[in-house]
Amino acid sequence: MGKLFRRFHYWLRRSRMDAELAEEMEFHRSLAGRRAMGPSTLALEDARAVWIWPWLESLWRDLAYGARAMLHQPGFTAVALIALGSAIGVNTSLFTIFNGLALKPWPIRDPARMVILGQNYSVAEYRYLAEHTRALSGAVAMGHCGVRLEGRQAGCSAVSGNYFGVLGVEMQLGRGFRTDEDRVDTPQAVVVLSHALWRNRFGQDPDIVGRRVKLDDVPFIVVGVTSRDFLGTPSGDIWIPLPSRRLLRPDDPGMLQFLTSPRFCCANVAGRLAPGIAREQARAETELLLNQFRSQFGLQKIKVELRDTRWLSGAATNDKSGPILAILGILFLAVTLVLLLACANVGNLLLARAAARRQEIAVRLSLGGSRLRIVRQLLVESLALALAASAVGLAAAGVLPGILARRLEPAAAAHMRPDVSVLLYTIVLAVAACIAFGLAPALHATRGNLADALRQEARLPGLRLSLRGFLLSVQVAVSVVLLSSAGLLVRAVQRAETMDPGFVINGISVVSLDLPASEYAGPRTAAFAQQLQAQLEGAGVGLCDWQPLSNSRRQTNFRLPGEDQQHGQSIDFHEVNAAYFDVLGIPVLAGRNFASGDAARQAVMVNEAMARRYFPGENPVGKSIVWTVPREIVGLVKDASTQGLGPAEPILYIPFRAASVPKILLRGGPPAAERVSAAARQLEPRVEVRVAPLAEAFDQARQPAEIGAVLAGGIGILALLLASIGMSGVFAYVVRQRTREIGIRMALGAQPRDAVRLVLASNSRGLVAGLLLGLAGAAGASKILAHQFYTVSALDPLAYGGVIVLLVAAAIAATAAPARRAARVDPLTALRWE
Repeated sequence: MGKLFRRFHYWLRRSRMDAELAEEMEFHRSLAGRRAMGPSTLALEDARAVWIWPWLESLWRDLAYGARAMLHQPGFTAVALIALGSAIGVNTSLFTIFNGLALKPWPIRDPARMVILGQNYSVAEYRYLAEHTRALSGAVAMGHCGVRLEGRQAGCSAVSGNYFGVLGVEMQLGRGFRTDEDRVDTPQAVVVLSHALWRNRFGQDPDIVGRRVKLDDVPFIVVGVTSRDFLGTPSGDIWIPLPSRRLLRPDDPGMLQFLTSPRFCCANVAGRLAPGIAREQARAETELLLNQFRSQFGLQKIKVELRDTRWLSGAATNDKSGPILAILGILFLAVTLVLLLACANVGNLLLARAAARRQEIAVRLSLGGSRLRIVRQLLVESLALALAASAVGLAAAGVLPGILARRLEPAAAAHMRPDVSVLLYTIVLAVAACIAFGLAPALHATRGNLADALRQEARLPGLRLSLRGFLLSVQVAVSVVLLSSAGLLVRAVQRAETMDPGFVINGISVVSLDLPASEYAGPRTAAFAQQLQAQLEGAGVGLCDWQPLSNSRRQTNFRLPGEDQQHGQSIDFHEVNAAYFDVLGIPVLAGRNFASGDAARQAVMVNEAMARRYFPGENPVGKSIVWTVPREIVGLVKDASTQGLGPAEPILYIPFRAASVPKILLRGGPPAAERVSAAARQLEPRVEVRVAPLAEAFDQARQPAEIGAVLAGGIGILALLLASIGMSGVFAYVVRQRTREIGIRMALGAQPRDAVRLVLASNSRGLVAGLLLGLAGAAGASKILAHQFYTVSALDPLAYGGVIVLLVAAAIAATAAPARRAARVDPLTALRWE
């Protein structure tokens, strides 16, 4: 009964396909007759009717036929959509993030006319340029200023008064700054809030404009709220005029010098090109004006480079954009390989499908259909499949980018939404994928002997090894590269968890102190730090200018005795007290630790990396370096990766000078931290004390490798699944192609294991070639990963061995069903011809 039902279903499908084929052939015969009249005898309307609309109607017929063919083969369609849809999905999602970070223009007026001048200019230089420039219709200055808004830390940007006007920023509420609010002699306490801050901290209060808020205990009046899309340059929470910094630091004489002296830096400067002015003209004029200004004060001349802002959106103009874009570049390479793998898989599935449709194609050819027409039909079917997969990709792009962006750049997560650019990218990706996986199978499916095809001989000529083996090799090679990269990153995370940074992490607390910024600046801050250092002397707590693993650094130039001043070397230096090394467990290898009076004697200590570079094979203790004045090296300490999880760099340690509020390192848990807090509050009751374990900084330092390992692991698993699908399709295709040969062999006495061996051997060369190519590609990829992540080992036998084991297991799983089918081939069925 079941056999009878299957025959009836097959007859019904064949009858429907024959009717559709006859209708299409009649349509093309009538169309050919009308076209034979020639275009010269046709009116324009008739030309459209005969040439354009029929072509569109034919294309629509092909799409409809392709859609019906996909529905008639739900198994093939589901597997192909999963493979191609997942690959297009991860590509589109990643492009959505890249578009939000680097391609989406600023939400300002005509962003293509904005240029970046640089970030090492004084405010006085900016004002001179803004006053005299003719090539720029407006110039703006901006810089970072850390403040507390209503008692909580907020990202603040101090900007010129024309900032919002020159940029052309739309305001959600209120206004930007006025010209009179940018006067150095009469600073105004006004502030503009970001849309995100207004929403999260003030509940979208519609009456926020005119309200007073406290910045470092100084009342400021809110005059505006920016639009939702504007994140700033760099991204921030609030904006204040540059002169308003004097209100936040009234006792700091250096603030007035920062605003007026040409020798005080630094401000970021950008400008808008005037109408009709080219970038080179603006660059030449800007360089001339700035060097004229610098020559008046004996400053060194500079060269100006105008950088395009169209490739740096507001979401990306911050210090984190460089590492984020580097990670995205690596991920783009990975997901491109995933797409290549998916195309190879679907191409192999189409080859297997072509064997089943061989008779249908032969009937079309025998009835007069041209090879070009049938190739177009098959490509349109592939395009329908690719467009369906792109719909899956767009759905993924609406969900995945926001999740990933919240880990990479939380401030820009709201901008990771698909737009027209993402849609166009997805369409281009679908068309490229269609050509990649559909063209070669379509060309091969229309070749060969029609008589063999009409007898349902399912052998495709010219495909014994070349195309099928090539696609299989591509699948295996790409899988090896992606899985190896994922394995190396996972191993890097494991290595980072167990690595010894050269100092103690567990059980160490970091105490940070925040003083009222409006009252503490310059000498008063130094006086507080000196009193605090005196109170903590002998308490066994470490004092330093920046905490370990904070990615902070300070640099200076020094030279060895006898060297010319022009041969100065740049080196990182770190201000610490003697207890710093004891708290962190960094041993002194030679000489001694800091002692009382070493600051006056200009004594310094060095680490092993500095000793190896500048005193190779020698004991540096007792030697001198010249940093402003000669300084004696009194101690050599063991290398410690305090700046980040990487190789220890040369560091110069100097005695803590108490010129600024220190970071305090201590052991003993909450009781010890409470004693330090009590000492600080005794000096200043309003001081804010924050205590955090050093292990948190260690976890943050490992975060890039962990995120990379998670993403690479997900991509690697996807690659393994796609490779398994591809290998299963290839071996199924081989069984179908060689069914008659297997039947003859078994009729002549071959055992089922011989049939299994025949199927496996038919693709062994493709598997081996792909494995070798993949290992070579993985070696190159490991170099790139090792450059980005310190703990990645380019030659990790465990990672590569695990990849080989996974691929062997995937190959066994993928070949199990086809091999079992080959072993069960009935010789009589295989030898029967229709």
